[in-house]
Amino acid sequence: MANILIIDDDQDFSRAFQRIIERMGHSCQVARSITEAFSLLKSMHCDLIFLDVNLPDGNGLAHIKQFQTFPSLPEVVILTGDGDSDGAALAIANGAWDYVGKPISLNNITLILQRTIAYRASKEQGRGPRKVKRSAIIGESPAIMGCLEIMGKAAGSKANVIISGETGTGKELFARGIHENSDTSGKLVVIDCTNLSTHLAESTLFGHTKGSFTSAHEARDGLFKLAHNGTVFLDEIGELSLDLQKSLLRVLQEHKFRPIGSEKEVSSNFRVIAATNRNLRLMVEQGLFRNDLYYRLNGHQIEIPPLRARKEDIILLAEYYTGKICREGNVAAKTLTPEFLNALHAYHWPGNVREFVNTMAVSIDNCLDEPSLYSHHLPVDVRISIAKNSFRHDPNKEQPSLLAPAPSHNAIPLPFSPGEELPALRDAREIVVGQFESAYMRQLLELCGNDVKTACDRSGLSRARLYELLKKHSIRLK
Repeated sequence: MANILIIDDDQDFSRAFQRIIERMGHSCQVARSITEAFSLLKSMHCDLIFLDVNLPDGNGLAHIKQFQTFPSLPEVVILTGDGDSDGAALAIANGAWDYVGKPISLNNITLILQRTIAYRASKEQGRGPRKVKRSAIIGESPAIMGCLEIMGKAAGSKANVIISGETGTGKELFARGIHENSDTSGKLVVIDCTNLSTHLAESTLFGHTKGSFTSAHEARDGLFKLAHNGTVFLDEIGELSLDLQKSLLRVLQEHKFRPIGSEKEVSSNFRVIAATNRNLRLMVEQGLFRNDLYYRLNGHQIEIPPLRARKEDIILLAEYYTGKICREGNVAAKTLTPEFLNALHAYHWPGNVREFVNTMAVSIDNCLDEPSLYSHHLPVDVRISIAKNSFRHDPNKEQPSLLAPAPSHNAIPLPFSPGEELPALRDAREIVVGQFESAYMRQLLELCGNDVKTACDRSGLSRARLYELLKKHSIRLK
C-alpha cells in the first residue's frame, strides 16, 4: 500500500481521483494549494504526489524539488489540463517522475502506481540515491539538493561526469565531492585545460622518458598515470583544441597511452569528471567540440545553478563563510545584521559563490574590531552596483524600490505576525524569498517595458530561468 497526496484545487476532479486510488487499496489525501500540501507533508509519510500545475498560490512546476526534500522523499507526477510540451520538458528536468494530462485514464493511474511502488521498494533496499558527504557545498535550496542527489548517484558509479555552470559556481567542489564519496583508492588529479599548451600537453598528460627532448633531464609520469585508480578532473574542457580533444578521446577509450620517448604503452584505471562554463552541445553543433568525445564524457550531468538563481541559500552561505573566515583569520566572531543580509540579497553576484566568498572576506576586513557587519562594510564596487540598480527607474514616476528598508530597524520582514505559531526556518525562508522574487520580477518587467531581452540583460537571468520565475509567480507578459 502506498501513501499518496493529490494537490489540485479542482474539487470534483480531486475527489473522483481520490476515490479511485482508495479503491485500489492505497491511502490518499487531498490538498487544495501548495501551502496546504506543505502543512500535510510535515506529518505525513508520502510515497507519491500528483501535482497540478496551476494552483491558487503558485505554479506546481516551480515547487517540484521542494516537495522532494521532505523526509519521505516522495516522487512527483505532474497533472495538467494543458497539452504543453515545454511544460513536460521542464517538469522532467526538475525531477518529476512523469507528466500526464487530464483526464487521466484508469490504466495510466494503475501503471504509474505500480512503477512507483516498485521503484520505492528498490530504494528502500539500498539501490536508491546515496547520502553524501557534502564537505564545503553549502545550501538547502531545491536546486542544490537536486545537484547533491545527482552527485550521490555519480559517486556510486564508474561513469564519467560533466559538470556545467557559470564561472565561480563551485564546479570543482562538486568534482571533489564525487571523488571523496566514491570507492576509490587513488587521488583526484586536476587538469586546468585553459593552461594546457599544445606543445607541452602530451608531456604533461602522458609523461616522458629521460632524454626524450632537450629539457627532459629525468623521466616523469604524466597526470593520467598519477590518477591511476582515482579521478581525472578536466576543468574547463571546452577550452581544449581539436587536436588535444583527439588525443584525449583515445585515452578515454583505451585507458592506455605512450609516454614521449617510450616504446611501451602505459595503462591507467581512472574515471573522468569534466567541467565547463560553456555549452558543449552547442559547440558540437558548431564543430568546435568533437561529438565522439562529448558522448564519451556524457555520463552523469550536473548543472550547478548561479547564485542569483538560489538566493534562498545566501543566509546559509553568509553564516558559514563568516564563521570560517573569522576562525581562520583569528578574528572575533561577527553578527550579520538584517541590513547586511538585505544588501547581499539585492546584489546580482555575477561572479557567483567565488565572488561571494571574496566579498565576505573583504567585508570582515573592513569591519575591523566592530562586532556586526553592515552594508557599508561591503566592497565599494558591490555597494555601487546595488545603488545603481536601485535607481534604474523612470524619474517622473514614483516606483517602489526593491532595496527599500523594511520596517522595524531595517529588519527583513517575517512571514508571520507576533503571537502566531513560529514556522520552520525552511518554510519561512521560502516564503520570504518567494515574496522577494515576485516583487523583483514584477518591477523588472515594468522597468523593461515587458521586453524579454532587456529583462534578461538587466537581471542577468537566462531566458529559460526568466520564464520559469514568471510561471512560478503566475506573472503574465503583457
